[in-house]
Amino acid sequence: MEVPKMKDVMKSPIEETIEKMLRIRWLVALGALLPGAACYFVVAYTYIFQFEKVSNFTESKECKNLTITLPPVSYSIGVWAPQKFIWLFIMFIHLPPRLFFLTLYRRLFLNTAPKSSWYQFAIDFYMFTLRLEPIGLILVSVVDINGGFLIHAFGFAIWIISFNFNMLFNIILHHFSGIRDVHNRMETTWRIKLVIFIVGIIAALSTPISYPYFAAHCSVTAYNLFSLAELIEVGCNSIFYTIAYWDFPKTRITIGIKSVQRDLNELEKRQNVMALPAKLGI
Repeated sequence: MEVPKMKDVMKSPIEETIEKMLRIRWLVALGALLPGAACYFVVAYTYIFQFEKVSNFTESKECKNLTITLPPVSYSIGVWAPQKFIWLFIMFIHLPPRLFFLTLYRRLFLNTAPKSSWYQFAIDFYMFTLRLEPIGLILVSVVDINGGFLIHAFGFAIWIISFNFNMLFNIILHHFSGIRDVHNRMETTWRIKLVIFIVGIIAALSTPISYPYFAAHCSVTAYNLFSLAELIEVGCNSIFYTIAYWDFPKTRITIGIKSVQRDLNELEKRQNVMALPAKLGI
């Protein structure tokens, strides 16, 4: 019986490794500073070039003829043009670099991790909320407040809750991993994170109070406080992730393509073994 001849194993068309090393400052600039600066930019753009939108802004559904001096961020990033297009462009640019924070902090906390089940649970939950935060941001940005209020509000809730849990568990893991004792810089960054978390959690907890109060009583002050809390939360988000620059000094991120060649000699041996019975007439 004739054994069909096996085809030669195809080699990878790319034999060399193609890679690019990025400094941590580029990751921080694109993943942390850029979205915060872009959000404040589109809000400032509205006040500078489209002030009539602000001066005539009113929540007609809940409170008619009520002029509000500080519209929420949602209108600048999702309703008014061209701001919403600028924001969408920046948001999708910053998402890939932001995902690198998952790997960086997982490595940091695992490398110094005490061997305990609760610590591993804390890391897993922290990774979960880090993945959840961009999903909330995408919902808030893509589904505008006028086109789908409930989905927009749900996305905002996901974003603000997951971000505050991110801060909380980052601070907890930073403390119990022992890296505070490694260098004075790590102690300083932990203290800065704690201050940002306190400011952020106060702003976050105020939103489920101020907005319902506005809806029930048509209070301009309550609505302005809600909008101010949003702006504060955006700043906290940007600054908190910027601290990664000092958490990972002299760190490089490698991005590239690597061809992993299989052991061709081993494959040839297997071919010869399969062809041996035919040669022996078996």
